[in-house]
Amino acid sequence: MLFFGSRCERLCMIQFSLISLIPNLLSHLSDCASPDLDTYASTFIPAATLKTSSRPSLLAYMGLPIQIFGKGSLFGPYTPLQQLDILADSNRTQSYIVGSTNSLLLQQRDRYSDILINLDESSVSISNSSLRSALALSAADRRWIDFLTQTVTSTWDPQNPSRPTTLAYMGSEEFIRLQFEEYLLALLSAVKYHLYLSDPSSHKILDANHDPDPIADFNPDWLASWRLTPSYALFNRSTDAHLFDIVEPRHPTAGAITIDDVQRRIAQQIQTLHLDDRFATTKETVGKHLATGKERVREGVEKLWADIEAFKEQRRKAALENGGGGGGGGAAAGRSPEGRRGSAVSSLSNTPEKPRISPPAIPNRIASAAATRAPDMTAAHASVAAAGQRAGA
Repeated sequence: MLFFGSRCERLCMIQFSLISLIPNLLSHLSDCASPDLDTYASTFIPAATLKTSSRPSLLAYMGLPIQIFGKGSLFGPYTPLQQLDILADSNRTQSYIVGSTNSLLLQQRDRYSDILINLDESSVSISNSSLRSALALSAADRRWIDFLTQTVTSTWDPQNPSRPTTLAYMGSEEFIRLQFEEYLLALLSAVKYHLYLSDPSSHKILDANHDPDPIADFNPDWLASWRLTPSYALFNRSTDAHLFDIVEPRHPTAGAITIDDVQRRIAQQIQTLHLDDRFATTKETVGKHLATGKERVREGVEKLWADIEAFKEQRRKAALENGGGGGGGGAAAGRSPEGRRGSAVSSLSNTPEKPRISPPAIPNRIASAAATRAPDMTAAHASVAAAGQRAGA
């Protein structure tokens, strides 16, 4: 495992933070400087007693820390180029965690690393394809790590990373460490329970309703790979066979697969296939076309409303012009009964007709009103009836 970063302080801090998640490992790094050292395993004395009220006693009895830096292993937070020969010697060095700020190791990543963690790009690359199945997270593992990351993210305070925004236990550093401790204790207990179920003699003791093998929640491929290491050999021979009687052999987030697990797996596959990167250009192009189409639709609607308003204005002007021309005719029609009545009266009285004075011009508005108002014929009928009576007399 190779860590690369341009900042030496951050590079070393990340690596120490990672291995510190294994309880008590930081205080047992006496053999990490060279793959030839193995003093811890040769002088280790297993815990013979257990005091459940004491956390150090419980951790020691459960086989913690898991000694990952023993014979054939190396830990170098800042590895110089002079040690590259040690890393390349597979017969001498089987595993290591190293860090470097030299881009030479980054260019030869396939030679010096199975897993590359690039801190400058915040990326993790697995170059050894044989490790993918062992490193894959089970459904329970995904559920557990999602719970942990969501809790930390929701309570993260950028101004003061040492404490959560709620000033409570959830999301704090102690919370994170105890979550990993609980996970590791459950893992070690499940491993012992798996071995117990694999022993044919144990079937005489177990009843039909015994708990199923919980190791499937911890990825059996990872367990198979771990059982080939000196770290597992040391754990197995130095711990009691019935650790599952002390800690329940059950994954912290064990359970049936739910719809959230399916969505999480789909999101993981999308991230693995880099579909977001592949469709980034397409998404950008589609977004531009949608924005352009939206602008064109808006302009078309505005033009349509402008045309409607212009058409309304034209109709209004035409109605005014037509109303003004019809006003004169309406006034003349209004004068017709009066003229006829005047003629009838003048003929009956045998008086000479006086010259008629033309009325003043009626404004367009009054003419329009006269044109729109129907003439009153009641007065005309009364005048004609009176003239008939006089003629008869």
